[in-house]
Amino acid sequence: MAPRLFIDSDRHRVTSGMMTLSLSKPLRALVPSLWVSSLPRNAIGFSFERGKRAVAIGCFLMGANALLAAILYPAAGLVGVVISVWLVGSTGALMVATGLRPLAFVKPLCSGCRLLPIIQEHEAIHLAGEASDDEVWKLMRTRHSCESLRLHGDPSICWFCPIPKRLSEH
Repeated sequence: MAPRLFIDSDRHRVTSGMMTLSLSKPLRALVPSLWVSSLPRNAIGFSFERGKRAVAIGCFLMGANALLAAILYPAAGLVGVVISVWLVGSTGALMVATGLRPLAFVKPLCSGCRLLPIIQEHEAIHLAGEASDDEVWKLMRTRHSCESLRLHGDPSICWFCPIPKRLSEH
């Protein structure tokens, strides 16, 4: 039992300060770029870049959006401005928020899964600076296994969940 407690306390250290949001329909309607990011079936969780670079990219998107809105206003009126702010500005604002506080997004089905802590840990490693998904899974395999998480034959794990497959790889 002691190794399990170490893993749990270590996972808390890795994910501390990170906020996890479910990709609900209202959130995806508010920020349309989240629809595109959540399209791949095996993307059960994802995050935008964080830190100063994310804030800079988000500010650039919001500034470019303000310029685009100003250009669109004479031709498209207020409707064009609102659509521009909705499509581009919301993504920029979300990137600024992600740059200031780490945010991870999880598909609604996965937000109630018992593997949510594993998904959060995976996204926290990405947010800590590791861009390569293969490297993150290599690290995850040193910390977890299908046996330690009792994944084989668990009917509550969705058929498309990539976690058992990725933990089984060598």
